[in-house]
Amino acid sequence: MKIKLIILNIILLAALPVFSAEDMFSSPESLEKLDEIFYEAPFMGQPDVNVVDPKNSDEKPSNVMPLFKKYRIKMTNYFRMRDLKNAEKTLEKEKLEHSKLKYQEEIYNDYADKVLDTEQEKTENEVQVQEEKPENTLELQGAVKENINYNEVVLDADNVDYNDETNDIIATGNPVLVFPQYNITLKADKMVYNNLSNILKAYDNVTIYKDGDTIYGDFLQVNMNEENSLLDNVSAKKEYLTVKARKATSEADKIILYDGNMVSEESNILNFHTQMIGGNNFNEMLVDEDGKSSMAEYIGDTAVKIQAKDIYVNAKKEHDVITLKDATINYGSHELFTIPSFTFHTNKKQEYFEANYPEFGSRTKLGMFLGPGFVFDIPNGAIIKAIPFINNKDKIGFGGALKYKSGTNQTDFAYGSSADVFILRGRQKLDDKLELQYGVNSYLSDWWFGMRMPKYGVDLVYRDKAHIDNTLRKGLGLDFEHRASFGYMQDNDLNRYGENIPLGNIGTTRTRYMAQATQSFYDFTDKKNLIRANVALVMQGSAALYGTGDTQIIGRIGPRLMTQYKNWMQDITYYLSAYEDNTPMPVYDAYRYGHSNMYIREALRLNKWLTVAWSGSMNMSDDSYNGKLFQENSFILAFGPDDIKVSIGYDFVREQTYFGIYVLMDTKGSSLEYEKMEIKNPDKLAKNNRKEPKLIDYYGFEEEEEKPAQEKIYAEVIDIEDPDREQI
Repeated sequence: MKIKLIILNIILLAALPVFSAEDMFSSPESLEKLDEIFYEAPFMGQPDVNVVDPKNSDEKPSNVMPLFKKYRIKMTNYFRMRDLKNAEKTLEKEKLEHSKLKYQEEIYNDYADKVLDTEQEKTENEVQVQEEKPENTLELQGAVKENINYNEVVLDADNVDYNDETNDIIATGNPVLVFPQYNITLKADKMVYNNLSNILKAYDNVTIYKDGDTIYGDFLQVNMNEENSLLDNVSAKKEYLTVKARKATSEADKIILYDGNMVSEESNILNFHTQMIGGNNFNEMLVDEDGKSSMAEYIGDTAVKIQAKDIYVNAKKEHDVITLKDATINYGSHELFTIPSFTFHTNKKQEYFEANYPEFGSRTKLGMFLGPGFVFDIPNGAIIKAIPFINNKDKIGFGGALKYKSGTNQTDFAYGSSADVFILRGRQKLDDKLELQYGVNSYLSDWWFGMRMPKYGVDLVYRDKAHIDNTLRKGLGLDFEHRASFGYMQDNDLNRYGENIPLGNIGTTRTRYMAQATQSFYDFTDKKNLIRANVALVMQGSAALYGTGDTQIIGRIGPRLMTQYKNWMQDITYYLSAYEDNTPMPVYDAYRYGHSNMYIREALRLNKWLTVAWSGSMNMSDDSYNGKLFQENSFILAFGPDDIKVSIGYDFVREQTYFGIYVLMDTKGSSLEYEKMEIKNPDKLAKNNRKEPKLIDYYGFEEEEEKPAQEKIYAEVIDIEDPDREQI
C-alpha cells in the first residue's frame, strides 16, 4: 500500500517590514564575509535573502558540504575504523590468552566443579559470539517466536465491524492506522476500508502525521489501486507557515491544491540586501527607541500579500522550480504591480535562488551594463544565468555574462565590446576554512591589504581565527586571526589613482602568511544615553615569497579608537609601519600606505530618515606612490526608515558612484493566495537523496557539527567603502 501525502514545503515570497535596523545586520565579521564574497559583484538585481530566526540569531552554516571536506571526513572515518578494528583484534587476543590461563588453573579443581565451570564458560562464549554477530544475521533455532513484516498496516480502534453486504471494514472509537514502511500515521473519527475496491475513507477530524509534519482535513479518500487520494479542507503548518486549501488531490506524481492560501502567523525575519556595496569597518550605531523609524509609521499596514491565479512547483532531481502565473503584489492596501509570469530556481537546500529578472550595474574596466536574464538548471544542484547586455565604457557596446551558482561556488564571467575586456571572478569553498579564489581583471581579496586586481590570478587560501577571553581583565579579550595562501598572479597592466609605477608584466607564484592580533584595553557602552567607547591595540604582519625569489615583509602596529556620542560615531586607527617591499608585481600588490597612515570613519545620524558618513585614509609620512595625502575619500548618504534604507555614495579618488539597498522584513501577517497550486514530484521537494558523510567516533556514533558562535546584532548600518577600491 502507498499513500501520496501532501508535502507543503513551499517558500513564502511575502514579508512584513516592521522591525527596525537594529536587527538588520550581524557583526563586523559577517559584513566582512559578505564584502569578500560579493565584492565588486558584476551584476545586481533581486536582493540576496538571509533568513534569521528571531529566536536564535546564529548565522546558519551552508548546507552543502564542500568537496575537500567530504573526502577529509571519509578518510578520517576510514582511519578511525581501521584503528577500531585493530583494537578489537588486540582485545580478542587478550581475551583468548586470559581464557587459556583460566582453563589451566581450573584443571586442578574438583572434577564436578570443573565440568560446571566449563559449561558455564561455554555458555558465556556462545552469548559473546551471538552478541558479536551483525544485526542483520538471521539464525533459526527451533520455532520462530516473532515475525515482523514492515509492509504490514497496523490498525488500532475501540470498535471494528465488518459489513458482509458491502465488504466494508468499519473502524470507530479513536481509530489509528499506521503504515510502518512509510512512517505514516492516520487518525480520524471514523475509517472505512472496502476490500473489493481497495479504497480507504476517513471521516471527520482527519489527521495525518509524516516525518514530524501534521496535515489536517475533514475527509480523506485513498484509492490503493490507482494510488490517488482526495483530502477536503486541508490545513497544515510547516515551520512558520500555515497552509490551507479547500481541496487537495493526488494522482501519480502530482499533487494539486485548490482555492488555498499560505499565511505566516509567526515572526520570521528576512534580511534583504543588494550585492553592490561593500564595507566592513563602520557598521554599528546605537539608536534609542524614540529615534527609530519604520515604514508602518507612515503608511499603516505594511503586510505584503500575493494573489496568484496558478502556482506550479516542479521538484526536479537537484532543483526546485517555482512559477507564479497572473500574480498581483500588494503592499498593505496598495497594489504595487502585476506579474503575468515569474519563475525562480533554487537548489534543494535553498541556499540561493535565481530568476529571470533583468540585471544592471557597473564594473571596473567593463563600465555600466543592462540586460535581461535567463536561468538554466544544470546537474548537481547548480544553476547558470545567461545575461546578454548593453554596456557603456566611453562608448556604447554589447556583451554578455554568465553567472554560476552552487552551494559551494559562485563564479561570474562577462565580456563587453565597448572596452573589449573579459571579466572573471569566482570563489570555490573547499573546506570549512579552505577556499580557492580566482579572477581575470577582477579584484581578489588580500584580507587587510584590501581588494587587489591582478590581470589574472588564482589563490588557494586557508584562514582561521580564535578569541581569548579576559586576557587583561573581565570583558577585555584578545582576537587573533591568520591567513596562509599560495597562488599564481600576473601583474596588472594599468596604473590607477595617479600612480606612476613601472609596469612589470610579470607573472609568478606567491606564498604569503598574514596575521592580526587585536587586544582591547577599554570598552564602555551606555545604551540608554547612546554612549560607547572602545580602545584597542592592533598588530598586523605579513610575509610573502615570490617564485622569482623576491620577498615582501610588512609589519604595522597602532591604536584603534571607536566612539559614539548620541548620533555621532567615529572609527579612527593609526598605524606605524616597517616594511621591505621587493615585490616583482608592484602594480598589483605593492604596499601603498607608507610608514605612517591613519584611517578615519565618521557618521552622523541627522534624523530618522537621513544619515551622512565619510571615509578616508591619509598617508602621514608623504611616501605614497601618488604623493597625495588622501588615499581614500568617500561620502555616502543613507536615507529612508530603519527597515528600508537606500544608500548612495561617491568616491572622489576613483570618481566612482555606488549605491545599496537594505530591507528588513518580518514575514508575520504576510500571505500568498492561489486558485490552483500544482506540485510535481512532491516527494522530492526540498529533499536531496544524497547523504553527506559525518564523522563517527570509536563507538559508531556520529559527531555533531560544531555550531557557529552566536553573533551580536547591531543597529544603524552605514557602509562607507568604495566597491571598487584596491586597498582598504
